[in-house]
Amino acid sequence: MSLPAARPGAFSALLASAAIASSLLLTACGTTAPPAAAPDAPVDAPAEAPAAGGGTVLPGDGSYVIGVDAPYGGYRLVGDPDALPAGCEWSIDDGEGSVVDSNGLYAFLTDVPEYVNFVTSGCPDWEQFE
Repeated sequence: MSLPAARPGAFSALLASAAIASSLLLTACGTTAPPAAAPDAPVDAPAEAPAAGGGTVLPGDGSYVIGVDAPYGGYRLVGDPDALPAGCEWSIDDGEGSVVDSNGLYAFLTDVPEYVNFVTSGCPDWEQFE
């Protein structure tokens, strides 16, 4: 018994179809890895919904434009700790890299033109209290 002769290119078309089908299956199953972020790129996290007290909550890692990403006001670390937790750093800068304020227990993001960015890293979330 002999097998029928294959058309030229039929095997290549079969392999291409199999590759597409397996790619679609992996995507549908959610097994593809999300794209990796640049290792040193700043995180621009959006402000979250208001806290139970009515103020905005800012994630502890991120860079926020004051008055745009983070509403003006006073912020404290969630839980109101007595000291800045180890590894928690923050700063308020003027948009050109000059630090205006940094690393206290409270951050006052006020409506002052030279206060442009609030940058926080390794901190618990911040909650607006005023």
